[in-house]
Amino acid sequence: MRKLIVTEFISVDGIAEVEKLPSMTWNDEMNRFKEDELADTGAMLLGRTTYEIFAGSWPTETGDFAERFNALPKYVASNSLKALDWKPAELLKGPLPEAVRTLKQG
Repeated sequence: MRKLIVTEFISVDGIAEVEKLPSMTWNDEMNRFKEDELADTGAMLLGRTTYEIFAGSWPTETGDFAERFNALPKYVASNSLKALDWKPAELLKGPLPEAVRTLKQG
């Protein structure tokens, strides 16, 4: 069975605001963490909002990290999206817990 590992960018008080990410100070330790994490990642499970944010910026990024990130399979949980332009991507159908269980078994 595949593992599901959650990674989130949030502050200590639980706030995650996309508008504030560009002002966040990125350092070598964070780079190493994200590179190691990406090396161990087999796919991404994303909600609609995160998928749309990533799809709006990552396809035009360059470099080894971006190539790997863009090439990963993306599973998107959404009841409103009808098409996924950032490939490879699959829209999850039905109740989310069952869809995730199926992915983990797969």
